[in-house]
Amino acid sequence: MKIESPNAKPLSSQEIAHLEILRAVVKKALEDGQFSIYEVEQIQSLIWEDGKVTYEELRTVNETIISVMGDNPPALEWRSYR
Repeated sequence: MKIESPNAKPLSSQEIAHLEILRAVVKKALEDGQFSIYEVEQIQSLIWEDGKVTYEELRTVNETIISVMGDNPPALEWRSYR
């Protein structure tokens, strides 16, 4: 099913670059098949750096997880590195 957003504005080059960085960080975090607490915090801080969460950011994270992990959701490592 294709979802269309008729009121959506085209992304700026800065927004596209931000999404590429986000995609790379998620891919790197999933190299071992799980997210550590540190990796989750890093991804969240990238998403919230402008004070808001966009649909495109959430979609980028979701699509990257699916492209790396397939139907197997990543595990979350609960121990802290601090």
